Amino acid sequence: MRSVVLITLDSVRADHCSFMGYRRKTTPTIDRMARKGLYFENAIAAGIGTPTSMMGAFTGEFAPLIDEMSPEIWRIEFAKRKTLGQVLSGFGYSTGAFVPNVFASRYFGFNKGFQFFHDFLKDKGKIYEKIFKLVLRNSKIAFAIRSSVSYLLRREAFTPWEKYYDKIIRWIEKVKEPFFLWVLLMDTHYPYLAPRKFRKWGSFWDMYYYNWKLQHVNFEDRLCEKEKQRLINVYDDSLRYTDEFIRRFLKDLESYDPVYIIHSDHGEGFGEHGYYMHGFVRNKAVCLYEELIHIPLVIYNADIGGKISTPVSLSGLSPTILEIIGKTSEFPSESFLSNNSAWVIVRTIESGRAKIAVRMKNWKYILGQKDVDELYNLRKDPKERENLIHEHPRLADEMRKIAKSHIKREIGASKMGGKS
Repeated sequence: MRSVVLITLDSVRADHCSFMGYRRKTTPTIDRMARKGLYFENAIAAGIGTPTSMMGAFTGEFAPLIDEMSPEIWRIEFAKRKTLGQVLSGFGYSTGAFVPNVFASRYFGFNKGFQFFHDFLKDKGKIYEKIFKLVLRNSKIAFAIRSSVSYLLRREAFTPWEKYYDKIIRWIEKVKEPFFLWVLLMDTHYPYLAPRKFRKWGSFWDMYYYNWKLQHVNFEDRLCEKEKQRLINVYDDSLRYTDEFIRRFLKDLESYDPVYIIHSDHGEGFGEHGYYMHGFVRNKAVCLYEELIHIPLVIYNADIGGKISTPVSLSGLSPTILEIIGKTSEFPSESFLSNNSAWVIVRTIESGRAKIAVRMKNWKYILGQKDVDELYNLRKDPKERENLIHEHPRLADEMRKIAKSHIKREIGASKMGGKS
């Protein structure tokens, strides 16, 4: 059986990857992998935050629609579900993970099925845990303390991949093959902090000033166009730095010849629809626009190539990996490779109100996000500026039926706040 390496790039939007048509050469290594392997033009996140999206990826099921980010609830949900790590361990795989994102840590149950799980939490102690619990309750003071401590110690979102790269290599050298390795890279998550030699579009001043400026305006859409572009510059530098991890990793793992899957958990907002980051920082409304749900996805060195334009959901990751290694899927979702559906679902919740998007190749319908439903022609209007809900009533009605069917089956109509 083939070893498998899964690399998750936190907060990377598809339209900032050069293999997806971005004007800047942000992802030269991933570009080559996409050309030689298989890439997906319309890969969609399984949720708009790391926990929801990655739970979908590892279980083949949508994460529960809950407003509260309670770790206890997430551990209970994981306990109910079979995970990819669990299944691969049962097939004799050595399973390991390196995850500096606390929201994908053992604290939230993501260690289920992994024989080795390094989430950088071991030495943080009870005081840090108390601060983190306050953060979950939207305490601004706790958020500031946690950010400051993490920055000084280069932890969590401030952990550069170079800090733990050698630990990953040592784990690979020690374990028996085949292995399944999950690496989650935080370098593209806010704050965007690329080392000097990778700063191609932003300067040292830009990197620190505009990261600070975004937090100073409370992550609200109060940056002018020039400031937005400066922030995007340092984000793109961080993406190029992340690509260097993959270049180096491919070289160092050449003798192991694993299958690689490169993807993002969700995208990132830069003020296109009035928010930055993931759309829910500091009590901002959660959204289902393309900058958050359209993600890069590449499969490399699996003896398959080309591109797939049909929409696929990240919830199909686990059955895809099983198909690649020649095993029958034990998950409820469909593999990326055998998906025949013309649409995928992505959903979220805000203040008890569910929001759901039906994403087709060229069209997207959103229910519950605004007072009126939304319909966008993504081919003509990729920025989702013109709502065509009244111009295409038949299409809107068909997509509404898909959304309602999903609601009835998995959520319950009452979750939509009484919307008919």
